Amino acid sequence: MARTYVVKDSRSSAIDMCSTQSDLETVRRALKNAEIELADARSYIRELVTSIEFVTAERARLESALAALDFDLDDARRGRREDAKRISRLRLEVGRLRYELCRALRRRHENHRVVVNGSPSTEIRALSSGSRDITAIQAKVTDVEQELLAIQRDDLEC
Repeated sequence: MARTYVVKDSRSSAIDMCSTQSDLETVRRALKNAEIELADARSYIRELVTSIEFVTAERARLESALAALDFDLDDARRGRREDAKRISRLRLEVGRLRYELCRALRRRHENHRVVVNGSPSTEIRALSSGSRDITAIQAKVTDVEQELLAIQRDDLEC
C-alpha cells in the first residue's frame, strides 16, 4: 500500500499550527484550572474528614459522660433508698425511745407517790434510779433526733 501525502501550502500550515497552539494553550489552562479545583476539593475533603473525626471523638466523650451520669444517678437513687430506710429505722427508734421515756416518767411518778408513804431512804433510792433511766433515755432520744435531722438536711441539700 502506498501512502499519499498531501502538502498544503505554508500559509495554511501556519494557521493550523497557530490554531493548534491556541487549542493547546486552552487545554493547558483548563488542565491548570482542573488541578486547582482538584486541590480545593482535596482540601475541602481533608477539612470534612477532620470535622468528622472531631464529631466522632466528641460523641464518644459525650457517651462516656452520659454513662458516668447514669451511674451517678443510679448511685444517688440507691443512696436515697438507703437513707429512706435509715430514716424509717430512726423514726421507729425515736418512737420506741419516747415510749420508754413515757413509761419511765410514769414509773417515776408512781414510785414517787408510793415512796411518799415509805421511808426517806427508799424514796431517795427510787428517785435516783428513775432519774438515771429518764436521763439516759432522754439523751438517746436527743441523739437519734439529731441524727435524723442531719440525714434530712443532707437529703434536702442533694
